[in-house]
Amino acid sequence: MALLGAADETCREGMDMKRVLIVDDDRVILQLLAEGLRDLGYEVVTAVSGADALARVAEQTIDLAVLDMRMPGMPGLELAHALRERGGPPFVFLSAFGDKTIVRDASDAGAMGYLIKPVDVPQLVPFLEASMARADDLAKLRTSAGHLEQALSAEQKTRTAVGIIMVRKGLDRQQAFDFLRGQARSQRRKIGDLAEDLIASVEGVNRILADS
Repeated sequence: MALLGAADETCREGMDMKRVLIVDDDRVILQLLAEGLRDLGYEVVTAVSGADALARVAEQTIDLAVLDMRMPGMPGLELAHALRERGGPPFVFLSAFGDKTIVRDASDAGAMGYLIKPVDVPQLVPFLEASMARADDLAKLRTSAGHLEQALSAEQKTRTAVGIIMVRKGLDRQQAFDFLRGQARSQRRKIGDLAEDLIASVEGVNRILADS
C-alpha cells in the first residue's frame, strides 16, 4: 500500500530505520497506520492496550510510541506516566479528542506532540519525524547539561582545593594549582577526584577540632 509518491520514497533512502510503537484499541486504525508506515520503511510494533504496550517496550527498543488517549483498562495518560516511570521511549498522542484540557494534560505528561484524528499516513509521517527529532534534541540537552554540571562541580572543587593549598603551603594561585596537578599526575588520578579528597580531609580535621 504505497501512500506516498516516488519522491517521498526517495527521501527516506539512507535514513536509519526507526521502530515505532502504535497503541490503539481500534484494530482497524491500528492495522491501517501500521501497514502504511511499514510501506515507508518504518519498523512498526503494535499494541491494543496499555498492558500490551508495556510488554512490547520491555521486549525491545522503541524510538517513539504513538498512544491513543482513550483506551479501556489503561488510558493513554496512565500509560504515558508508566512509560516515563520505566524509562521508556518518548511518546506522542494520536486522539479524536482535542479540547485544551486534554492537550495540556498530554503536554504535562511529557508528550512530544499531539495529533487529532482522523489522520492518514502522509500527515502522520512529518509529525513522527518532528517528534523523534525533538526527543533526540531533548536527550542531547539533558546529556550536555549533565556533563556541564559535572564539569562545574569538578572546577569548583579544584578551586577550593587550590585555595587550601595556597593557605597551607604559602603558595600563590598558579603554584598551588601546579602542585595539585603534579600530585594528581604522580598518583595517576583525576585532578577533580584528588581535590575532592583533599577537601574531605580538611573538613574532617575541622570537625574534629570543632568537637574537641
